[in-house]
Amino acid sequence: MGLITKRLRTNFFAKSLAKACRQYLKWYNNPGFKFHRNGEQWLLERFRHEPMRTVFDVGANVGEWSKLAAALLPDATIYAFEIVPATFDKLRTATQGNRAIRCFDHGLGDQNGVLSIRYDTAASGHATFTDYPWQGHLTTIPGRVVTGDSFLDERSIDGIDLLKIDVEGAEHLVLHGLQRAFAERRIRLTYFEYGRYNVMTKFLLKDFYEFFGQHGYVVGKLFTDFVDFREYHPDDEDFTGPHYVACRAEEPLLDRLKGD
Repeated sequence: MGLITKRLRTNFFAKSLAKACRQYLKWYNNPGFKFHRNGEQWLLERFRHEPMRTVFDVGANVGEWSKLAAALLPDATIYAFEIVPATFDKLRTATQGNRAIRCFDHGLGDQNGVLSIRYDTAASGHATFTDYPWQGHLTTIPGRVVTGDSFLDERSIDGIDLLKIDVEGAEHLVLHGLQRAFAERRIRLTYFEYGRYNVMTKFLLKDFYEFFGQHGYVVGKLFTDFVDFREYHPDDEDFTGPHYVACRAEEPLLDRLKGD
């Protein structure tokens, strides 16, 4: 049996079929990062005619998502956070003149302080506090972080309508820094990345479900034109990501997010 298994696994046609199957599953799981194709733009459009006042873009990079949110949610103030100074300069330049977007040169974390960040000047979107094995010229810098709860207090912000978290593995730190806001149910909807970085942090999809579940939120995977809200299952722990949505269980727009 071992010899047959080896023959199958090394056979060109069998390997090609297996590769094709993997590619199909990857496509089926909606792995893309293009706003207009992966559901991110669709999600913002669900709130176009809703009273959206406060939006947090945590991990704003060079501001593409912030600009999209400002265009689709004209009544909202977008708080854009970017921890890497060189990337922050690009963010500020890219959003200059857009009064809806307010830029902050720090990240959100689970405490007020400093977080070591590894980044590649040629790939600003990959900046991470983890030891993920990215190829390229990586530089380590200190990045300032504050808790979301302290930021809300200092700015006298009552709540967050939409919290977007794209911080390459530090998502759980952002969530823990907003414990009080979640406990007081002052965050309406969150969407976050889940993927290979979670191998490094050991904060799994199960942990996201548990965090949000204890605060009365339902969780689902974001697709092109709907959110697949469902109970957690270990089979979902595939690290393909990229985006999940957590919504207050009593949210009036929940059915619309389901694509109903």
